Amino acid sequence: MKNIKYKIVAYITIFALALNFTSCSDNLDQVSKGDMSEEEVMADLGRLELLVKGMYVKYRNTKQGRNGITTSAFGTDESQQGTWQIKEAPTQPGLDYYNGLLSSTAGEIASLWDNKCTPVYTTGLAIAGLEANTEDPDKVKTLLGEASFFRGMLMYELSMLWGEIPIWDKKRESELGYRRQPLKDVWEYIINDFKLAANNLPEKWTDDPKKITSGAALAMLGKAYMSAPEETGLRDFSLAKEAFEKMMSRYKLVDNFGDLFAYDKPFSSESVFELQFNNVWPDCNYWQFDLGSRVIDTWFSQGCHFSGYDIVLPTKYGYSTVAEGGVWEDGDLRKDVSIRYDFTYDGITPDDSKTAWITDELDPHIKKFEDPRTDKNNGNIANMWNSGKNFALVRLGDIILLYAECLNELGQTSAAVAQVNDKIRTRAWGGTLPADKKWGTMSQDQFREKIMDERIRELCFEGWRRYDLIRTGNFVKLIKERNKWAKESGTIQDFHMRYPIPDTEIKNNEDMTPEDQNPGYN
Repeated sequence: MKNIKYKIVAYITIFALALNFTSCSDNLDQVSKGDMSEEEVMADLGRLELLVKGMYVKYRNTKQGRNGITTSAFGTDESQQGTWQIKEAPTQPGLDYYNGLLSSTAGEIASLWDNKCTPVYTTGLAIAGLEANTEDPDKVKTLLGEASFFRGMLMYELSMLWGEIPIWDKKRESELGYRRQPLKDVWEYIINDFKLAANNLPEKWTDDPKKITSGAALAMLGKAYMSAPEETGLRDFSLAKEAFEKMMSRYKLVDNFGDLFAYDKPFSSESVFELQFNNVWPDCNYWQFDLGSRVIDTWFSQGCHFSGYDIVLPTKYGYSTVAEGGVWEDGDLRKDVSIRYDFTYDGITPDDSKTAWITDELDPHIKKFEDPRTDKNNGNIANMWNSGKNFALVRLGDIILLYAECLNELGQTSAAVAQVNDKIRTRAWGGTLPADKKWGTMSQDQFREKIMDERIRELCFEGWRRYDLIRTGNFVKLIKERNKWAKESGTIQDFHMRYPIPDTEIKNNEDMTPEDQNPGYN
């Protein structure tokens, strides 16, 4: 296959993705449905527009199912695999054990890599074509902003997980090929993509709330400045703070934290970049199948909206109270929104009487993404597999906490504490923060420690925790302390902050050799 695999995917998806993006087939009449060369794709603005429209679907699909939000929750200090998965899955347990099962031949690693690499090639193709196009400057500008955002987003995720990665730049393909590039070069691309997106995109789209705005690009630009590895020289809390300040005033925290996860309240005032799902195939996200309880499925079948297969669960630290040695404080309303403790359904509280294998299937489960529309009692076709609420991947609550981190790193700890108290924690206690729950005077190091727990309480299971652990240098320490399986194996090491490059990529990419494998996996 060699490097042609990325090109094949681009050809296949240019129409399929655009068709999924809109129900109006008229848009497809303007282009040929036959084989196209890259030059034909890049030379026509209509085709480039379809390519960019399709990226909304393609990027959304990187978050669907097992290779999406589920895999991102494996192996952290807030969430881990259920016992059934650890016992029965062949290589997947390695993503929590951090042992020899986490290798270049693990199918989960190859799926995760391909899930992100194939669409990023498509964005590179679109960017190159748009940069050379002169047909409609205003349209080109916004399409280029959208495409740049997606490339920046995908490269951000890839580099956080694998470190040095290829740079998908069509103009420099003969120079760069598909070999791994130095971290500094990779992160310069990521930062520049978000800058270009911020400069090219509007603050708001009047016709479509799901489209990317300059606010989303600025939010991710700030994240990139905070996440760039220190050795690149690009980590800059001052520039991150500046990026956040340019966009924060455009959004507003919702009063009720639970509204963020209500299926009938999409695109809230807090949402910065929202992925659009629904509970109808193929646009559902399938998360409940992974997050629900196997015991509930045994007792009530898939017609109960919190049935599932325990594929990822909160860690004990992630669901316990402070008094029990966990993260949750008394009175924090986010706790019961985020985590299911009560499994009573139709007046029946299940136990282990129908199951000989019960272990953690009635321990607390992830609740944030439950979709009541899939419940048989709502009169729908009952199947929790079809869960599909919208998901605000980037939201203001996250950005306020990151902004507070920047203030602390810049020596403004008191201002950082005020941001967390006055906005995030006040909402968490229903609008009035009790005196004993207010953060008081603290050192810079104390703030660094406390903000990590606050990010669990605010953002648990939303896909950011692994990145938080990596960028703050807490990866090994906190996972080894709090993740049951990592603690049991005792084998997690610093090199596990990066996943192994899949063996399939090394074999099929003519620009990679076994020597390109990440250290520790040889």
